[in-house]
Amino acid sequence: MNAVLKPYFRPLGLSLALALLSACSLQPSQPVVQAKAEQQAPSRIDPQPSGSFKGATLYALLVAELAANRGLPQVTLHNYLREAERTQDINIARRATLLAQHYRDSNSLLQAAQLWHKLEPDNPRPAGLAATELIRRGQLEQAKPLLASALSSNSLATVDALAERSQRMGSDERGAYLALIDQLLQQQPDHPHLLYAKASLLRHNPHGGDGGDENQALALAQQALSLDPEFDRAILLEADLQARSGHLDTALGHLREELNKRDHKQIRTLYTRLLLQKGQTETAIQQGNLLLENHPNDHNLKFYLGALMLEYDLIDSSKAYFTALHRAVGPNSTLHYYLGRIAHEQGDKALALDHFSKIGKSNYLVAGMAEAAKMLDSPDDAPTLIKLLDNARTLSPDRSATLFALEAQWLTERDLQSRALETYGRGLEQHPDDTQLLYNRAMLSEQTDDLVQMEIDLRRLLELEPDNATALNALGYSLTDRTDRHDEALQLIRQALKLKPDDPAILDSMGWAHYNLGDYQLALEYLLRAYQSFPDPEIASHLGQVYWKLGQPEQARQIWNEALQRDPDSELILDAMRRAEQQ
Repeated sequence: MNAVLKPYFRPLGLSLALALLSACSLQPSQPVVQAKAEQQAPSRIDPQPSGSFKGATLYALLVAELAANRGLPQVTLHNYLREAERTQDINIARRATLLAQHYRDSNSLLQAAQLWHKLEPDNPRPAGLAATELIRRGQLEQAKPLLASALSSNSLATVDALAERSQRMGSDERGAYLALIDQLLQQQPDHPHLLYAKASLLRHNPHGGDGGDENQALALAQQALSLDPEFDRAILLEADLQARSGHLDTALGHLREELNKRDHKQIRTLYTRLLLQKGQTETAIQQGNLLLENHPNDHNLKFYLGALMLEYDLIDSSKAYFTALHRAVGPNSTLHYYLGRIAHEQGDKALALDHFSKIGKSNYLVAGMAEAAKMLDSPDDAPTLIKLLDNARTLSPDRSATLFALEAQWLTERDLQSRALETYGRGLEQHPDDTQLLYNRAMLSEQTDDLVQMEIDLRRLLELEPDNATALNALGYSLTDRTDRHDEALQLIRQALKLKPDDPAILDSMGWAHYNLGDYQLALEYLLRAYQSFPDPEIASHLGQVYWKLGQPEQARQIWNEALQRDPDSELILDAMRRAEQQ
């Protein structure tokens, strides 16, 4: 029941490819890796002020320009933003926006673009820049008034922001954007960017059901292409949706036709991914090499291809991309993580540990430590892993609790329970209210028959999170399974079931509590629901015991035999059968 630490690496899909590779976005996502290059300000735009500036303003702007030339962007942005707010001058606000965009300072960009839009409300450009930033932040209400102007003026950055954000939208946010786009489509039904924006929102709708929204998204993408056959985003979306719906050959054929007409980075990138999905490895590698020949200085492209090849277990190709990238950009936590994984795959344990130990304070730190923990699989490796984790906790105190949990979980899996409990104790001394540590120690305490400590930790967790269904169920199940406090257990499990009425683990606990209270018919109802949802050996064990108590031994044996076919060595089932036969 312990929480599982999952690595940060995820399968690479269309949206990530666009986020990494799109050259058209006005404010692209922060690259994963960047070359060390001096940032220079864009060419000076003479303000042509709407009125005479006071000496203080002229001096502040002169200092800002000098700071830009000397590579001091913070001074430049600070001065321009302050003077734009103070003077309410359109030209200073415009200059501040362009500088913030160039320096990839999203907070300054939003502030400057909102001011520019306020001063020039009929200009769609600041509306698009501000809307794009607000969409990315999930600030729906602030984005909506700007969105119509941005989309109607073909702001591809805003369209891209909607497509990227759509993966994380809740139903209310998605519905609000769809309603607004539908209103705009009533006025401009043949607007390809609006059609594409709607398709992007529908593509990630988790409530579509049976592919309904994906089918509608595909129809909208194809409608956009009928209006603009070279609309690259719609081409990519159409191919991705075709591949997802099982028409991979059709998608590959359409992308191939486009590449025969023109070289296009994003189209070739998706083509490479779909070739790998099809199993055409050699062709995919050739396409990846062609991409880098055509775009030799695109570091994000190298990163994407390296991660893509790793996803498909093409270790040598992945290593080549990441090694080249490492030479180009120098030491980098992201690259150390991936090069460490590659070294592990190639069986070079020492090199892998060297890379993982060099991951700095970054989003890859915990993921790197999790990879190191998988690689160090012997109890004798405990000192090496603990030293690595101690260094990581020193480097990143804000991730310390997660790293303590990782260490304790590793020790538990190697039957070093007492040391694992000590680790949880040290972690909880530093993080007394960390619910992950409390829950994990409670479950380990239950396994080591320390029911007092288990209950203390779960009660504390429930003080912090009264509606934590997992903790309610864990405490309730342990009380009914390990003690005679069945009525108390039933109340806890009932609370958990109200929070998660279809959870098979909670349904199993409810059935088992009723079994222990002697209400076998009610126990049967809950356990049948649990078993039909999730035929787990533990649930099968409980269900068989209920059938046995109800005088239906054949049904009990049928359930147990089904479970043994799935898991022949299940001690839970074998023990239930032995005890039943002894009754």
